[in-house]
Amino acid sequence: MRMTPVEQSATPVERIRLFIVDDHPIVRQGLAQMLKQEADLTVCGEAEDAQHALQAIAELQPDLVLVDLSLKGESGLALIRALKARQSTLPVLVVTMHDESLYVERVLRAGARGYIMKQAATDTMMHAIRRVLRGEIYVSDKMMTKLLGRFALDSANTGASTLERLSTRQLLPPTA
Repeated sequence: MRMTPVEQSATPVERIRLFIVDDHPIVRQGLAQMLKQEADLTVCGEAEDAQHALQAIAELQPDLVLVDLSLKGESGLALIRALKARQSTLPVLVVTMHDESLYVERVLRAGARGYIMKQAATDTMMHAIRRVLRGEIYVSDKMMTKLLGRFALDSANTGASTLERLSTRQLLPPTA
């Protein structure tokens, strides 16, 4: 029997531990299956709401948390804020169906390190995860261009748009 380099290794590969928070079981299972394909990644836990996520994350100590914005009960944005208050260095990547242009700035201000849409290709998702794990910020190229353009403009000459003035509660749909 031929052994692969991983099997021949005297020390096991330390796998990066990810935690998934999404209110849809099929999404959590799909993300977990995708992540299992990566030799250096493992899913250490999952939750469908912020309350259970906070408890499990405190116990399991993952290296990265993947969070949807729409959760049962509190929003994913509230979860990000709570995580940052408890574990300020824990990286969070938002994985959601909600339009990036509406939420990315709020998510980054709350403490997340990245934002990716659920319809992204698998290789793009893995790229986002790895960038956030390296301590970098991930947003789409289109959004990065928009954010940098906004940053470069003189803030005195630009006013906030109507969408930007809405509160998070006004922007996010009600949850069950």
